Amino acid sequence: MASSSKPKRERRSVREESRAAYREAILEAAMRLFGQTGFHEAKMSEIATEAGVATGTLYNYFSSKEEIFQSILDNGRAQLVFEVEQLAAVEDPLARLAEIVRVMFAFLEEHGALFTVYMQLGGDPTNFRRANNCEDEQFHHHFLTLLSASISEAGDRIRQDYPAETLAWVFGGLMHGAITQWIFGGCKPGLREQSDLIMDMFLNGATPR
Repeated sequence: MASSSKPKRERRSVREESRAAYREAILEAAMRLFGQTGFHEAKMSEIATEAGVATGTLYNYFSSKEEIFQSILDNGRAQLVFEVEQLAAVEDPLARLAEIVRVMFAFLEEHGALFTVYMQLGGDPTNFRRANNCEDEQFHHHFLTLLSASISEAGDRIRQDYPAETLAWVFGGLMHGAITQWIFGGCKPGLREQSDLIMDMFLNGATPR
């Protein structure tokens, strides 16, 4: 019995790997097409052509382009959470803050087309206060908690007359401003270079030195 079940498991594994590969190819093709033509103009048949699959095959994986885009968002969010969580290993809390900004800005730059579509659908990737869905709310809470913890760990290296949570919102607001300027400027390269400015403004303010 054991010998006969093993080939079945192997066949199932191959099918699962094949299905995952098709799914990934569809998501990548959809993101390219969304970036080229816009979300509203893109058609499921065009996504299928871009992915190199039949339209019927596409519908075996996704029921609509809205579902496709939600999967793209979910994957992107999970990737960003993973990258940010790795920064907990950075011992110096201020260096950790700087790395959080750098990683976040680099991610946004690399996925500029994703956020352009997100905004077309009424989303706001710069909004640290109001979430558009439960997953966004969880991410924003996790993000601000990480900022607050890093600020708290910095001790007297950062002013103590405001709670760490309040300073985390201030820090997030600086990031919000830089991201907003980047978006309205057409999502051109250069956002990640603003990470040093964010840290300088947060730690030293805007007064001349």
